[in-house]
Amino acid sequence: MYPAGTTLRIDLGAFSHYGIADGNGAVIHNSKKRLKITRESYDEFSGGREILSSNITGSKPETAVLMAERYIGMPYDLFASNCEHFVRLVHGLEKESVQIQKYLLVLLGAGIAATSDNNALKAAGGALSIATLLTPSEKSPYKNAAVFSLITAGLVVLAG
Repeated sequence: MYPAGTTLRIDLGAFSHYGIADGNGAVIHNSKKRLKITRESYDEFSGGREILSSNITGSKPETAVLMAERYIGMPYDLFASNCEHFVRLVHGLEKESVQIQKYLLVLLGAGIAATSDNNALKAAGGALSIATLLTPSEKSPYKNAAVFSLITAGLVVLAG
């Protein structure tokens, strides 16, 4: 059993699913399957996969459970209220989904690299995608992606 307020994670390959341990053997999470925030057993939450502890936590994890319980029944929305948004919100963190940020930045960078006629933009687009992919999981990729793409574009211009 996990302590109350522990953020739990299920690795689903291309992305992770998150929830909050309630301290009593259940998990409160925003379920895409149920299309709402719900409380389920560890088995229901994990679907047979290994449950991992996440690094997402606030300064008072025990209060995350109280916050999470207030949201039970609220609807699921992939872009505005998914499982990652939910666990960050109840921990008092910025309500964001770094998984969505990463997918969008990788696509943007790849699109720029594939379609631009400008070598500096091509390099910056590739760098944007690479820096995003190299950003540690559960960390926002914006800073790394911006810095790496700007440095790469600058180097191409200087070399050019």
